[in-house]
Amino acid sequence: MLPLNALGFLTVVAYGTWFYGFGVLFSTLSSFHNVSASTLGVTYGIANLISGAGAVATGRRLDVFGPRAVLGVIGPLGAIIYGASSFASGTTFLATYALGGGLIGAAGFYSFTQPLAVRVAKTDAARAITRLTIWGAFSSPIMIPFTEILRANFGWQTAVRLPAVLTAISFLAAAAVCRVELTKRDDPPSLFDSLLNALKDLRLRLFAGAAFLSSVAVSTLLVFQVPTMTWAGASAGTAALLASLRGLMQLAGRIPLLAAINRYTASRLIVIARVLLGISALFLLGSGNIALALIYIVLAGVTIGALSALDGVVAREIVQPEVFGTVMGGIGLVATIGGSLGPIFAGWLRDLFDSPVAPMLIVLFAACSAATIFAIQQSIARTNPATQ
Repeated sequence: MLPLNALGFLTVVAYGTWFYGFGVLFSTLSSFHNVSASTLGVTYGIANLISGAGAVATGRRLDVFGPRAVLGVIGPLGAIIYGASSFASGTTFLATYALGGGLIGAAGFYSFTQPLAVRVAKTDAARAITRLTIWGAFSSPIMIPFTEILRANFGWQTAVRLPAVLTAISFLAAAAVCRVELTKRDDPPSLFDSLLNALKDLRLRLFAGAAFLSSVAVSTLLVFQVPTMTWAGASAGTAALLASLRGLMQLAGRIPLLAAINRYTASRLIVIARVLLGISALFLLGSGNIALALIYIVLAGVTIGALSALDGVVAREIVQPEVFGTVMGGIGLVATIGGSLGPIFAGWLRDLFDSPVAPMLIVLFAACSAATIFAIQQSIARTNPATQ
């Protein structure tokens, strides 16, 4: 289906610009702009916050008016600002990099594209979400080495500009083909009322808390995976290759996912995946050894791949269809707050101890804590499925 494929391609390049590209460019940006790891962590965190806050607005726009303005205006504008950051330096660079990346995330990340995929796909929600995330699994294996090739051969500026151009084109293409049928309502609930009513459900409150901790774990792991690999003894090129393989392994967490959900249930798989995600951080610390690096690639790749789809499937079971975009945007905001704070705190610890050990322990703790919350959620749901 053309609309879903267009959203899939958009996912590849939108995530591949600053979200995955940041880790590849991390050391170069630090030395070129003469800023610390913690400062770059703040920049990444601000981009995440803008993405999360913007996702609430873009999700609301989807529910009430459709996707055209988000895909045709907000997304391309973010790509332009992101590309323009390569012409700046110092504080101006940090500000434009964060703003551009944040707008790209608000319009092109899963908080917006998963609800849109459910609306445009002529299939069930689980299948649409899984298909979209299968596309997304190609983002890091394509964009991480692509970014590294551009950086190594043409400089970091080109490694920002060319992906920005591809992202803008992808947004415009998606805007041209994505159409949704909206349910006309004379008096639709306000943004605040939609979120407040949804949060009356205890299951959703627990889901939001787990999403916060999960995002701390995933964003910290992805931001510091390449620097941790080089610290462990891998070359920059090898680290980029390993990171791209980790992304490719996400397919192993997504292609068989529908069958796994039918056999084990999505809620049970969410708990298992988050525990394995935390454990993967320990193997990343030893990634100078190829055997340990391969274990990290498998564990992190499969679990991160599965989680992107599992979260959307479980949320779809809880949230009413007419406010799915709005509520997913709200959950996205909660998650990106976690995704912002994680790298900031981890960057400060890395500077303090001159070692990635503390950031990886953050990943372990946050992922296992999220798994515990989901286990509690399931226990409550089994005891009283109608808990509100």
